[in-house]
Amino acid sequence: MKRLEAEMAEIGEQQKRVKKGQMEIRERFKEMEFECDQLKKETFLISKQAGRNQQRLNLMFKIVKAREENNISEADKLTQSLRECMKHNMENNP
Repeated sequence: MKRLEAEMAEIGEQQKRVKKGQMEIRERFKEMEFECDQLKKETFLISKQAGRNQQRLNLMFKIVKAREENNISEADKLTQSLRECMKHNMENNP
């Protein structure tokens, strides 16, 4: 009988350890989900910024090409577009 009580006490302790371990795993999983969400947001913002950078680089390349071809009106139009693009980005991302 004492042996049975000792075994039941040991089983109770094991169950407590298992429950504690499960709680720790749940907490860690929540932390990982939060970190994953943060990384997704950062990745989205980086991708968005890369797109804007590519757009500005394309305009700059076209400006240089128009100037090389002495197409001043096209260069002026593209330069104005670049200014507007930069202004828009500054207004939306202070």
